[in-house]
Amino acid sequence: MAGSRWLLCADGEWPPASVWEPLSQVCETIVGVDGGTDAALSRNIPVTLATGDFDSITDSQIERVSLPNQNASDLDKTLNYAAENGAEVVDIVGIEGGEIDHQLGVFAALIEAPPELEICMHMTEHVVMRCLDELELVLDEGTQLSLFAFTPCANVSISGVEFPLEDEPLAFSTRGLHNVALGGPIQIESDGALVVVISAH
Repeated sequence: MAGSRWLLCADGEWPPASVWEPLSQVCETIVGVDGGTDAALSRNIPVTLATGDFDSITDSQIERVSLPNQNASDLDKTLNYAAENGAEVVDIVGIEGGEIDHQLGVFAALIEAPPELEICMHMTEHVVMRCLDELELVLDEGTQLSLFAFTPCANVSISGVEFPLEDEPLAFSTRGLHNVALGGPIQIESDGALVVVISAH
């Protein structure tokens, strides 16, 4: 199913309507990730299809795509399905709250997703992206952002922030916590997998 920008709707806590409503209007393909289907329909979002084991879906008219694989989460499988079916940009909502293992699983799915996808996870207080090689952002002056290395990185650089890095090693630690945008472009480069957490306020 072609469509360069997809919206994945999960069954966790959702951000405000000011976040998800514009996304539902610009994304060509909208996918309910199992119970996220009902969560989207309850907000009058026109779901294109549903993925998962379907034990949490009440609308029998929604097209359903079975993605059997007990070794991966529904979100992980849906991200792979999106990449295989023409997605280029993927926005995700409904991923907050719940058990800590599920929350960590969301970040694992972000890192494991096919590298060709540009992924943005929208939360109530934050926007989360990944950097696998290069990422350029434009943020207002004073916006807080943090970098977390989910794989060991030998060379990480970030410019356009209060605390820049240049070809420095970064492991999973607090070193990249609470940086501040100077206003204008921010360039991030890495030889490993980084998660970028941006304050939405």
